Amino acid sequence: MEFDQKFGEWSEGATDQDNYNHWNSAEDLERLNWNQNSDCAVPGPSKSSPLDSVNANGEGEKRIAVADFKGKFLVIIFFKNNDSKEFLKAFSDLADLFRGNKIELIACSRDSCSSTSSWLKSSWSGSCKIPICSDPQGAFTSQYDLWDDNGFCRDGLVLIDETGMVRQAMTSSLEPMDTAKSILDVIGLLRKHKVDARDLQPAGSKSTGSGGRACSPVTLDRGQMEASWDVSTDPELQKVLNKARMLGQAKPVKIQQVSRTPQFNLTADQIRKNLKNPVRGAPVRWCSATLHRNLTGFGKSGDMMKDQKVKLENLIKKVMGVAYMPEDLTGKYTCLSTMNQREQTTFLESDIFSMSGDSWMKEPGSVEWAAGKGVFVNNYSNFILWVGMDDQLRFVSLAKGTDLKYVLLRLQKAVSRIEEALKMVFSTKSCNERGFTNNNGSFTHSKRGVYGTGFETTFTIDLPGFGKAEKTELEKAANELFLDIAKGRSGNLYTVSIRQSIDDNEEEIVKRSVESLDNLYMLDRNLQTKLGIKVDQSGRSL
Repeated sequence: MEFDQKFGEWSEGATDQDNYNHWNSAEDLERLNWNQNSDCAVPGPSKSSPLDSVNANGEGEKRIAVADFKGKFLVIIFFKNNDSKEFLKAFSDLADLFRGNKIELIACSRDSCSSTSSWLKSSWSGSCKIPICSDPQGAFTSQYDLWDDNGFCRDGLVLIDETGMVRQAMTSSLEPMDTAKSILDVIGLLRKHKVDARDLQPAGSKSTGSGGRACSPVTLDRGQMEASWDVSTDPELQKVLNKARMLGQAKPVKIQQVSRTPQFNLTADQIRKNLKNPVRGAPVRWCSATLHRNLTGFGKSGDMMKDQKVKLENLIKKVMGVAYMPEDLTGKYTCLSTMNQREQTTFLESDIFSMSGDSWMKEPGSVEWAAGKGVFVNNYSNFILWVGMDDQLRFVSLAKGTDLKYVLLRLQKAVSRIEEALKMVFSTKSCNERGFTNNNGSFTHSKRGVYGTGFETTFTIDLPGFGKAEKTELEKAANELFLDIAKGRSGNLYTVSIRQSIDDNEEEIVKRSVESLDNLYMLDRNLQTKLGIKVDQSGRSL
């Protein structure tokens, strides 16, 4: 039909759909090519079609079905093919957390079991934690409207409850990790609101005989539509229009100032792509990256009562447990107040505390080890978390050599995982604000010389040239390069860190630190040549 310029009049000559009595007819559905195999009723009973699958390690094939998981919530992760790793990886990284909440995970794609097995062994190296099913023809995937006409599974999710009822079928435009986290919240809500299967099929309901989607029962009457088309004389509308005319020129909208919430703004991609390590060959013995933080709801570290300190300590023990942390960040928490002086000294003589600059604590009386003070050390001895010191938390990631990017990636991973765990552990009753204490867009802490980021990097490097030269040479270099340089206890080792400005962000701190260290190393090499100092391959003087 064609719409005439005169308002409200239709002209004849339509070539399609002249009959307006039933717009959604069976013929229309067929022409629209809707998925006639879909049984995707939400909520509704699930179909238990057995599928061939391989386990998470890519070894061993077996047939599994939805019915095998009855009694637990099941999340089915559909992904396009073996080139779509990110969507599956987000759920694999949180698999232990899901299973700890009695939620099982399986994945499904169009690829064969043999192809998937090879992919898991080559691309995942045993790190995948989810079994993967094969649905090459899309028979299973089509039941949930997630099979694309081009012959692959769309990235999507199906949530099935303990009774085998489909509670949600969805795709998402969120980032994969955000999607995975949100599913935990969704399942928590679904558990609170049960569905009775008896309420799903009302009496007298009809379906199509072909087994496809039912036609809409809604009918549209052309006469009624045309009669109600003109609303210009509606009295309620006239009231609104008159009021709008009386208002005149509207006042300008007041802009609401929103305070910025600070965050550790080094992402894994930024670290890999934008940052670099010190120059190759620089005699850096070890490097570290440190964050100083306090938790919202606990007040200042120095003003905390004993029971608050113990509460904070127990919270960190829980957060750093295997339920929330990946394998490379799990370890052991040590409360030093339970040790005698000899045990404290022996414990703090470990190399990791020398590398982190904390070996001074081993001296008797240097620290009052009261209840609530302790340290967490991971199993690989390259990550430390101090609890209850000048600041409530101090994160230290470290490594031997010049690989600062590796150190930063571990720190970024630890901070993000701890922030996620805190949001899950804290209840709204115990703390309305979750996370780290901040003020006007800056983190609150007590470390002098470190500003709103609460972040610093440190290098320990061998500088035989400056070790033999006059002390004024070292002071001159420190001032020119805006560095703080402290001589170590032995040899020509020096601890180097930059002098930060109040506007520095994390990326600028790292870039300036590396650039200044490289320049310091070149100055030391010039002094070695000038003073006739010979060094071995490691950079130590002979």
